[in-house]
Amino acid sequence: MKVSILSVGTEILLGQIANTNAQFISKTFNELGASIMRHVAVGDNPSRLERAIQEELAAHDVVILTGGLGPTKDDLTKQTVANVLGRGLETNKEAMEFIEQYFKNENRPMTPNNKQQALVIEGSKVLKNDVGMAPGMYVEHEDKKIVLLPGPPRELKPMVTQYLVPYFLNEERVIHSESLKFAGIGESRLETECMDLIDNQTNPTIAPLAGSHEVSLRITANSNTKQEALELINPVKEEILNRIGSYYYGSDDTTMEEAVFSHTDKPFLVYDGITDGILLSRLKLNDKSEKYLKGYVIQEESIDQLLNISKQDNVENIAFKLKERFNVDTVLILLEQDEESMVYISDVQKHKKFNSRLSQSYAGKRDRISNIALIEFLNFLRERA
Repeated sequence: MKVSILSVGTEILLGQIANTNAQFISKTFNELGASIMRHVAVGDNPSRLERAIQEELAAHDVVILTGGLGPTKDDLTKQTVANVLGRGLETNKEAMEFIEQYFKNENRPMTPNNKQQALVIEGSKVLKNDVGMAPGMYVEHEDKKIVLLPGPPRELKPMVTQYLVPYFLNEERVIHSESLKFAGIGESRLETECMDLIDNQTNPTIAPLAGSHEVSLRITANSNTKQEALELINPVKEEILNRIGSYYYGSDDTTMEEAVFSHTDKPFLVYDGITDGILLSRLKLNDKSEKYLKGYVIQEESIDQLLNISKQDNVENIAFKLKERFNVDTVLILLEQDEESMVYISDVQKHKKFNSRLSQSYAGKRDRISNIALIEFLNFLRERA
C-alpha cells in the first residue's frame, strides 16, 4: 500500500509551524505495514491544491490530506477534493449539532461560516472529531482511498488513532483501546511523566488527549484477538498508573460525577455562589446523589439571612455555619471573593482551598468552575480515604 501525505497550509511553507502531523501519520501507518512514499506541502491555493491532489492520486493508493477543514475562506481542502472526485458536499447532522451546541454553551453567536465545518464529501465515511468541530473523512474512489484530517495536532492524533486506523487494519486483526482519564494534573506534566513511554511506543500506541480540566491517555493495541490486544495494553496501563495513578479517576466512559460518588462514603452539602445550579445538574445525573448529596444551597441574600450568613463571614465561618445547620461533616463551597472564584472544601479533619482568577465576564465560567469543583472535590476525597 503506497501512501502520500499531502499537508495543506501556507503557514507550513512559510516555516511558521513544524509539520508534526506528517511525522505522526508516517509513524502510525508504517506500524500498519504501509509504505509512506512522499510528503507534500501545498499552500492555501485551490488550483495548486487541485493539481497536487491529482498528481498524488495518480501515483499512490492512499492520499492523506491534513488541514484546511476550518470555517475561513482559505480552508478549501474538502471543496477541492470534492471537485477532483466529481462529488458534492452535504451537511453532516451530528457535526452541525455539535457546533451549534458549542456556541450555545459559550453564549456566543454562531457566524454562518462555521456551518462550513459540518460539510462532508458525499459518500464519505465521517471520522468523528472528539476535540474540535470539523469532522474528518474517509473516501473510497475507484481503486483509491482519500483521507481528510483537521490540521490541529490535538484534533488529528486521536482521530487517526481511534477512527482512521481501523479502516486500514487487516480484516483478520482487531483494534482495541482504553482511555485512561486523569484529573488534577496538566497535559504537559502528564506527558513529562510518561514521555519515554510515548516516545518509544510501538504496539500499543499511546496518545495524550487534553480535555476541559482533565486529560486522557488513550492506549491502542492491534492484534489477532481482543484478548491479545488487552494483554498488550495492560502492562503499559500498569506502568502509567505506577507513575501517575494518584490522578487517575477512571477509564473510557467514566465521568467525573461517577468518580466523585464512587469515592464518597458520607453525605456532603454544596453551597453555590457561582454556577447557578449547573454543578447541581451534573451531580444529579448520578443515582448516588440521592444518598450522599445532603443539600444544595444556591447563594441568595434571602437564603443567607435564613442561614445567618452575612457578607462579613469568611469562607471558614460559612463552612462552620453550614455544617451546624445541616448536620453534615463535609461541605463544598463555591464563592466569588475579591475578584476571584474560590472552591473551598472542608470536613472534620481537613480543609482545602482553590482560587481561580477567571474573568467575571468569561462566558464559559460557570461550566469551568463546576469542572474545577468536581476535580478538586475528587482529589480531596481520594486524599481523605
